[in-house]
Parts: sequence; structure tokens; C-alpha cells
Amino acid sequence: MNILKDMDLFVRVVHCDGLAAAGRELGMTPSSVTMRMKSLEKHYNVKLLTRTTRSINLTESGKEFYQDCLRMLEDIDEVEHKLKSAQETISGPLRITATSDLGRQHIVPLLNDFVQENPDIKPFLNLSDSITDLTENNIDLAIRYGVSPDNQLIAQKIANSHRVLCASPEYLNQRGVPETYSDLKYHSCLSMVQIRTPMSKWYFDTAQGEKSIVIQPARSCDDGAQIRQWAIEGAGIALKSYWDVVNDLNAKRLVTILDQYNPDYRSKKVPVGTDLYIAYQDRKYVPIRSREFIKRLKTYFKNFPINMT
Repeated sequence: MNILKDMDLFVRVVHCDGLAAAGRELGMTPSSVTMRMKSLEKHYNVKLLTRTTRSINLTESGKEFYQDCLRMLEDIDEVEHKLKSAQETISGPLRITATSDLGRQHIVPLLNDFVQENPDIKPFLNLSDSITDLTENNIDLAIRYGVSPDNQLIAQKIANSHRVLCASPEYLNQRGVPETYSDLKYHSCLSMVQIRTPMSKWYFDTAQGEKSIVIQPARSCDDGAQIRQWAIEGAGIALKSYWDVVNDLNAKRLVTILDQYNPDYRSKKVPVGTDLYIAYQDRKYVPIRSREFIKRLKTYFKNFPINMT
């Protein structure tokens, strides 16, 4: 028994002043309407309607129940209207988390433009190189490199990515360009820190399979944007996600080295990729503000100018 549907049918019976008329409006047989009304009365153990061959009348309990049904159905209509409006209007809170470097260089300008075009959006941006729990922090969208296959979030790939070793031209002029990955032990390397632990074991694809070395960090930081800035200033060699340094590569502030080794700070045996994803919690109820921002992100990275010269 669906009480809300039966309440709606009861209201229609009253409005139509008859069981058969309500049935015709809903495409139901009179017997079906009668059975539903009897079931409703039985459920509440009260007489709601008195019937004659020509019309129906409400009992005193029926009159009270009719007013209560009207209020409940109106409240439900209002709730549905609000939800549908939220889905159809680009407005409301938009809570995003992104990694520090990617967020400052790409997400902040994109979000600024998005809010300027949709002034009813109320943005909140969490920039952190630590994984932020979406449920605990009430986050709508997470922009991350790589997604674990057992991740409970819905994830869409925004762009292909990979990690690169990079340094400033000035640093390489002074210290020389490493020819093999083992040469890195003679260089100043810049290490990211996660959960208070330097990510100092770097992995490389070679003809002999995956190899790794443990670097001795010249500098360490838990903020990827600072690692990149140190590399630009000539402090050493950084292992960075491509989209974190693409602007610097285009501007020649940084150059990549040892690309043939496909460097990474995770083993390829670890099931976490390097591509750029956007993740969220629920596919069914994604509001339009989130959907539109996802579209904007995909377009942005698809059309991003890459200077290959």
C-alpha cells in the first residue's frame, strides 16, 4: 500500500465528486478506485466517505483527513519544486577540493570565470595535497590524479596525464643533465611529503623492467606548489604531474629530463593511475552546477594550448 498515492487519489475523488469520475481522470476502473478507498479506510480504521448512487460525501473524519492530505501533498510539491529548481538552475554552493599546485594554476582561474558567469554560485575551494574525505567535509567535487579501482566514488577522467622529472635550465647548465636515472644520486632532488613522510623512492621503466632508487632530498615540502617553485628557482630536480608544470614547460621556465624512463613516485604495481580525474559521490543526484562545472573542466583541458617547440 502506497499511502501518498492513496492520499492523492482520495483528494482527486473529492475534487471530482465521485469515484468513477476520479477513475476516468486517472485511467482507472471504478472498482479499482473503490478498492483503494476501502483499503485506505481500513488502514486508518475510520470511515472517510459516504457513497450514494449519485455522489459522495465526506464524513467529519474525512473532512479533517482531506485538509491534512492537501497540506501534505502541497508540502511534497514544494520539496520537489525546490529539488528540481536546484537541478535546473546554476546556483547554490559548489564545494571543490583539488591538489595545491593544480588548484592554484588551473582550477582557481576556471572557477573564477564560472562564478562570474553564474553569480548565484557560492564556491568553496579546498586546496590540499592530502586526500580529502568528500562525505566528512561535505565536498561536491574532488579533482585528483589517479583513482583507485576499489574507490567508492564515481569518477570521470578529465585529461590524460603522466609524471615528469623537471628542472630549470639554469640548474641544468650549472649541474649538468642526468643521462640515466642512476645519475640522480649526484643531483639535488626535491621531494614531496605525504603524511609526514618524504616520497623519496622514485620508480623508472627500463629495458630490464621497473627499477627504483631512493633519493636523498635536498629539500622537502608537503605542498606541491612550493616544490615547483623551488625547481623554477634552480634549487633542484622535481618529480611532478604534467599538468602541474605545463605552464612552466610552455614558458621554458622548466624542462623535462629522463622522459624515456616514464618516472613516477609509485610503482606501476600499485593500482593508482596518473591521469586527471574528477570524482563525486552520487551519479543520480548530481546538481546542474556540478554537471556544468565538470563540462567546463573537460573543455578547458581538452583545449589547453601545449607548446611542443
